[in-house]
Amino acid sequence: MRPGATDITTVTEDRILGVCAIFGKRSARRRVAEAFTLVQVMVATGVIVMCGVGGVQALVMVNRKASSMRLFTNARAAVQRNIDAALCVPFSSTLEPPILALTSGAGEVYDDDGHGDNLVDIALTRAGTDAVVRGTLTRIVLAEPNGDGANIRRVTFRIAYTFLSHPYGYEMTVLRSVD
Repeated sequence: MRPGATDITTVTEDRILGVCAIFGKRSARRRVAEAFTLVQVMVATGVIVMCGVGGVQALVMVNRKASSMRLFTNARAAVQRNIDAALCVPFSSTLEPPILALTSGAGEVYDDDGHGDNLVDIALTRAGTDAVVRGTLTRIVLAEPNGDGANIRRVTFRIAYTFLSHPYGYEMTVLRSVD
């Protein structure tokens, strides 16, 4: 070999050592010290599982709340429909529609869907044939006292229903006078 020349194996080893130093190749002893232990893996798995269980419980709770809010909206629509009917029906001193007939303070059950079972359908199946949730609609019509002696009625519709073993209800009141 010429003076000052280097052996190819020396150059290759130097390059490999340089690359290892750049990319952080470590000794086997150091790599073992940096590995995860079984306990660390088990703890990490437990944390991930607990987060997953909490996430699923939160989604179930959100779904249940959304279902109860949909039913509440449907119940409110049924009450609003009957309030609108009480406001829109012709009412005069000679013509008193049945929806504005006076009741006791406790009211009476009002069947507005025509099934004759005194229950109102709040939620139906996707096919729209069977009721999933039904409620009782109560109509209360009282004469409203006033100084002029006008025929004014306080009309209240109240609906009560049960969903997931919890009672729910909604009520609206309106005043109606002779046209």
